[in-house]
Amino acid sequence: MKNKFIPRDISWLSFNARVLQEANDPTVPLNERIRFLGIFSNNLDEFFRVRVATLKRMAEFIDKKGMIRNIDMVESPQLILDEIQNIVLRQQTEFNRIWFNLNKELKLLNEIYREQIIEKQIVSWNNTIGNWRTSNGAIGIPRFLWSNFYWL
Repeated sequence: MKNKFIPRDISWLSFNARVLQEANDPTVPLNERIRFLGIFSNNLDEFFRVRVATLKRMAEFIDKKGMIRNIDMVESPQLILDEIQNIVLRQQTEFNRIWFNLNKELKLLNEIYREQIIEKQIVSWNNTIGNWRTSNGAIGIPRFLWSNFYWL
């Protein structure tokens, strides 16, 4: 009968996959989605520094002692490491795809905001020029500019 337990390291990667899903959710605000990608990366970094390092030490210890490895993943660090590698490669591919899409979204928003800022500047400039008009409709020089103008 197959073991019904999932190794804690594989379970932990499943949790991190859920964090990645939040980063991919378009209903989540853009800044939060970027934050979820950061959380995913930090979690994965800690996972490799602590859990994978421990599993590698366990696998080396078993190899040095010449113990016969059990086929069950719960007891075989090398099988768990192999499964981790497969899962992480898939998650990293998904991370790259999400990051690429978020970058496209950021560039689009940047263009939209840039156009809005330019439009506001044009409206502001037109209002300023409108305030400089004289009573006959000609553009006059504002008094503060005339008084601060230095003739050569």
